[in-house]
Amino acid sequence: MRVTLIILLIIFSQVNISAQSKIEPPYPLDSLVTWVSHAVHQPIKDSAMLLAKARRAVVQAKEKNNKLLLAISYRNLATWHSGNNSIDSTIWYLQQAEKIYIAANADTLLASTYLEFEDTYKQVADYSAAMTYNFKAISLYEKVKLVSGVATCYTRLCDLMYYQEKYAEGADYCQKAIDIQKELNAPDELAVSYRFKADNLLILDKYDEALQNINLAIDVLKQSGKKEYEIMQAYNTRGNIYKYLKRYDEALAAYKNNYKLAQEQKMENYYVPSLGNIGHVYRLQHNYSAALPYTLEAIAIMKRTGNTQNLWENYMHAADSYEALGDYKNGLKYHRLYMDEELQKKIQVISQLESELQIKYETSKKNETIELQEAKISQQKKNRVFYISIAALLILIIGGMFLSLRNIARKRKALKELNMELEQRRKDVETSNTALEKSLEDLKATQSQLIQAEKMASLGELTAGIAHEIQNPLNFVNNFSEVSNELIDEMNEELNKGDIEEAKAISFDIKQNLEKINHHGKRADAIVKGMLQHSRSSSGIKEPTDINALADEYLRLAYHGLRAKDKSFNATTKTDFDESIGNINIIPQDMGRVILNLITNAFYIVDEKKKQNPTGYEPIVTVRTKAVSLPLGGRGVLLSVTDNGNGIPQKVLDKIFQPFFTTKPTGQGTGLGLSLSYDIVKAHGGKLNVDTKEGEGTTFTVQLNSNN
Repeated sequence: MRVTLIILLIIFSQVNISAQSKIEPPYPLDSLVTWVSHAVHQPIKDSAMLLAKARRAVVQAKEKNNKLLLAISYRNLATWHSGNNSIDSTIWYLQQAEKIYIAANADTLLASTYLEFEDTYKQVADYSAAMTYNFKAISLYEKVKLVSGVATCYTRLCDLMYYQEKYAEGADYCQKAIDIQKELNAPDELAVSYRFKADNLLILDKYDEALQNINLAIDVLKQSGKKEYEIMQAYNTRGNIYKYLKRYDEALAAYKNNYKLAQEQKMENYYVPSLGNIGHVYRLQHNYSAALPYTLEAIAIMKRTGNTQNLWENYMHAADSYEALGDYKNGLKYHRLYMDEELQKKIQVISQLESELQIKYETSKKNETIELQEAKISQQKKNRVFYISIAALLILIIGGMFLSLRNIARKRKALKELNMELEQRRKDVETSNTALEKSLEDLKATQSQLIQAEKMASLGELTAGIAHEIQNPLNFVNNFSEVSNELIDEMNEELNKGDIEEAKAISFDIKQNLEKINHHGKRADAIVKGMLQHSRSSSGIKEPTDINALADEYLRLAYHGLRAKDKSFNATTKTDFDESIGNINIIPQDMGRVILNLITNAFYIVDEKKKQNPTGYEPIVTVRTKAVSLPLGGRGVLLSVTDNGNGIPQKVLDKIFQPFFTTKPTGQGTGLGLSLSYDIVKAHGGKLNVDTKEGEGTTFTVQLNSNN
């Protein structure tokens, strides 16, 4: 325990070393570790230099066989990699520190390491693993009787429950932390627990309790002597509660006060959330003209500072405000900026994608023109019938003229002139009809182009999921490359020492790393090939395809794509694949679009129901495949996508497969997805059926003949 206390003092004591100061060789180990421990938790100016020194600390700790300083150095490297989104490396270095602490029985340090594991898994939304490590930390803190550590774990569990939508359990954990922290006289930690509890109560619609808890958090901070700008997070939460209570004036006052404090303290990181929340309240009041300046100012600050994390969201809000104000030109401009900002975060697969706003606008205009042209054609047809009737009447007149010999010459001349006039009119009608039919064909061709744009839009839905899928193998390749490079240095050292056996052992580790690099490189290659296959225009040729693998791939990519757009989105996904199906003959690009459309619609429906906050509701999307016998003989395959949303109302059920019909709000759907899916399945000789119950959910089923 004495050694443990020394290490803790090295980490947490206030030392007179700046995070940006330089340490000159020969790098004393204790000073180097202390400097790196401080620097990794500060704003980093020279990331490469910090990484080099962190690695140097590991090498020196190994040379001096100082296990505890080596563990700290591994944790510093884990912190650096976490800040650079290298999750696999973060976990690997934490595992090395864990081994050392277990061997040294350093329970307190091991518990804090487990909380770092929790943070890492929380970062990638693996909440089950995060909770596992939190409970491990609680067990250790209880073992060493460190009550403050137990309280910290309860507060973090409260936050984890929030992200898993277990808000009641989250509030209970926060209350456990509060009960302990009151006795410990820990105002900062107590205020955080009150604030987290308020967040959970807010989602449970317990607005009054939420407001009471956030007010307690603010009171605790004020009584402990905190300055106004140090209470800004709590003020922001109180503003959110006022917003849900529809006490908009108080919410605006809270957000504007935060913006004023941020300006006084020059805390630019609070400018954007304050401005964005002010704009949001005005939008809730339908005061779009008031909301727009705050949104535009937030955009300008993000572009000026380079902190563009939420730039895409503000572009979207600006587009919505302009559209509500009837300024479609600027609405389209910011919608395109929103799409461009989103696509920059994903793999650059397509060079241009028309926004749904543009598609709906152009489609509306084209449909108006088509209706006008069709009306003209109908009128021309009526005129032609009218002229034919006149001709028939003239024939009767001619018959009468033959009965009258006295007027035969005059009648013949009149008939000739009238026939010439009718012929000219007939030609005029035919010319007009030809021009109108050509115009109608052009407009239908334009509609076909809009339909193709909808097909390409499915690729945009996949890009975020593809980016998520490809990042893991790429991180693994990078991480094992780094580790292999370090192992080569160690192997060279052993060779120089003449220790051949140790060098062979290291070379075996390098070989294993290279095999893993090769494996994950092939994995990334497969993801890219699949992406390119989806983006390629359909060849129209069926080929043997594993329908289970295709459905699983699009389920995973669609989920991660939506998560990248909206961090609050979450849903449980289930699969039930019949492994006896094998390969079936389909056009994979076309059938992939069908599967993606059905899954994306299901995610949208359950997310909309979740926003209504029904008690005990858990959004679930299930994808199944099943081999069946067809009624007329032969084998078939059923692929179904089921959601537990609100179902489809009977009054619109007959319209869902019609082109351009959609129940989504303006700007969120083209109405072409299900229509195209129906046509694709029909072209495969299959059927697309729907079974729905209002308030319970919907199942879309694709039936295919596996013998085709």
